[in-house]
Amino acid sequence: MGSRCVKFGVIALILTGHWKFNMAPHSKELSEDLKKRIVALHKDGLGYKKIAKTLKLSCSTMVKTIQRFNRTGSTQNRPRHGRPKKLSARAQRHIQRLSLGNRRTGAASIAAEVEGVGGQPVSALTIRRTLHQIGLHGCRPRRKPLLKMMHKKARKQFAEDKQTKNMDYWNHVLWSDETKINLFGSVGVKRVWREYKDKCVLPTVKHGGGSVMVWGCVSAASTGELQFIEGTMNANMYCDILKQSMFPSLRRLGRRAVFQHDNDPKHTSKTTTALIKKLRVKVMDWPSMSPDLNPIEHLWGILKRKVEECKVSNIHQLRDVVMEEDSSGNL
Repeated sequence: MGSRCVKFGVIALILTGHWKFNMAPHSKELSEDLKKRIVALHKDGLGYKKIAKTLKLSCSTMVKTIQRFNRTGSTQNRPRHGRPKKLSARAQRHIQRLSLGNRRTGAASIAAEVEGVGGQPVSALTIRRTLHQIGLHGCRPRRKPLLKMMHKKARKQFAEDKQTKNMDYWNHVLWSDETKINLFGSVGVKRVWREYKDKCVLPTVKHGGGSVMVWGCVSAASTGELQFIEGTMNANMYCDILKQSMFPSLRRLGRRAVFQHDNDPKHTSKTTTALIKKLRVKVMDWPSMSPDLNPIEHLWGILKRKVEECKVSNIHQLRDVVMEEDSSGNL
């Protein structure tokens, strides 16, 4: 009974981490210069103990070094092959084909399929290591607009039509777009040199804390007046923005001015089309699903970063900061 209690006590100490094994530490491998010096001193007639005392090393190290030299004629260690690979070259090629055939297949699913074909159990960790060796690493997919073939052809046609335009043409283009500016938190991806402290945490609140929608326009000459959008914008509200903000900015660009907006339904509605025709505004043909072609996106990024630096706490402050940044001319 007593011996059984002792065994349970020892196991408990090991599991709780209170039992420490006195294992011999691994000695540091000798450099090649030091090994050659040991061999040279031994050839000069010095014994193991005297060499160990001179170089402040153990006698067993002297013996092993000199015996290796006498046996192999060299002080270098034999190549260490390690454990042989579990997967054959054929299995590795099979894993590569599976991952490239469907890049969303997880390591566990690939491991199960490889085991089903070869009959050899393979862990998900082995699959990941194999994929890392061929340059494939798991990461989050980039989020991009869904482009169909018709969208790709339209974008290509847009590029071909505009590649011959000179700078004088682009200087007369008025770019426009709407964007949402959040009160709390950032829309973009933020990275920190992580440490478990409050300053490395990006706080969030329920429902995002509120936001404002704004419409803006920009040309090579200057930025236009920002317009806040109350509620959901419809075609009538958009027409009011065009008359109040867009048309005055467009007239400043002269007769060759070209207005750009995307293919949002309220932009292409009958009401909007009739107003643009009445104002005699020349509109640029714009391919669908092409937000990345609009240079105003860079301006929105600058505005959002400046707003975030001000650390506003309510919607009224957010509106004031947006108007202040717009009127300051820093955008």
